[in-house]
Amino acid sequence: MKSKFAISAVAITVFTILLSGCNLPITQGGNANPGAYYTQAAETIVAQLTYSVIETYVAQKTQEALVTSTPLPTQTPEATQTPSPNPTATNTPVPPTKTPIPVPCNAAQFIADVTIEDDEVMLPGESFYKIWRLKNVGTCTWTTDYDLVFVSGDRLNGEKEVPLTSKVVPGSTIDVAVYLTAPDKKGTYQGFWMLRSGNGSRFGFGTFADQAFWVKINVKKSAPSEYDTPFSFYTNYCLAEWSNKDQVIPCPGNSSSSAGSVVYVKRPYIEKGGQDDEPALWVRPQQVKNGVITAKFPPILIQDGDRLTATIGCMKDANKCDVDFIIDYRIVGEDTQNLGSWNEVYDKAITRIDEDLSFLKDEKVIFYLTVHANGSATGDDAFWLVPQIK
Repeated sequence: MKSKFAISAVAITVFTILLSGCNLPITQGGNANPGAYYTQAAETIVAQLTYSVIETYVAQKTQEALVTSTPLPTQTPEATQTPSPNPTATNTPVPPTKTPIPVPCNAAQFIADVTIEDDEVMLPGESFYKIWRLKNVGTCTWTTDYDLVFVSGDRLNGEKEVPLTSKVVPGSTIDVAVYLTAPDKKGTYQGFWMLRSGNGSRFGFGTFADQAFWVKINVKKSAPSEYDTPFSFYTNYCLAEWSNKDQVIPCPGNSSSSAGSVVYVKRPYIEKGGQDDEPALWVRPQQVKNGVITAKFPPILIQDGDRLTATIGCMKDANKCDVDFIIDYRIVGEDTQNLGSWNEVYDKAITRIDEDLSFLKDEKVIFYLTVHANGSATGDDAFWLVPQIK
């Protein structure tokens, strides 16, 4: 609009000048041509004004171009620029993230059943140690203030709580054990156990350390009122009550226990002949002077012709072994009697026992198998090899 107004103003100005030119003084000359003069003057004025107008117009347009920020030819116009990718655009799918679960102070990982697999067949009334191997996967150390505790199910005559025997730092493992007894009636039995911290909080394994571990056994038949012959003392050894002078001890036992122990050995190393092909009961008396270990078996109904047999001696390298083997018996309702006694020392010789039981025909008889230390019990590692009634 400004440029059009400027051109119009110039045209009016030119027109006015031309009109006013009629009143200009005329120079006299013979060859003077007043029209040509006026024409020339007008053309000169118009040319000068036209150039000035054009020059002003171009300058004005250049200024407008600068004001409107017209991009330079070397620049890519904004409208044609390729937009840069935006990695945080709302329409870009973002994979979900899981909230990390903090490691608890107390948490366990189940490693193995050291003894008694699930659904293991047990005899009615059979006693046993159930041992679990657990790993500390928490951030706190388990101390002797921690306990193995019964939670639910079948307690199997076990203690409700058993203290841990040592400290367990995070990342370490421990074997925890409880002494249990199979019921007399047949069936499947399962008991659930956990650990308990010093402040009374129970914990186990799993993501939230709230799962219990268990023992599960299968008793195939109910216990009879008495056992018939033939009868194996060594395969049924935990049917017996094992004790020392002071207390009943676990079966199977711990071979390092000062209370004495009994352990079933499938192929024992004995003082004569190295490793034997037949199983034995490895026994250790209570580790005191003249210590003893005794097995009391349930009543056995004796038949005519039954014989009690066994091989006795000292274990290999038990060169301090000096013990007496004693077999006593008691007819139910009567007093205890002695069947025989045999001394054994580490001399590379073993003794064979073969006792006729015909005189006990039709009687229900309780047998006692005892090993007695002569003096110090240190090194008194002895064995009953295949003790049985046949």
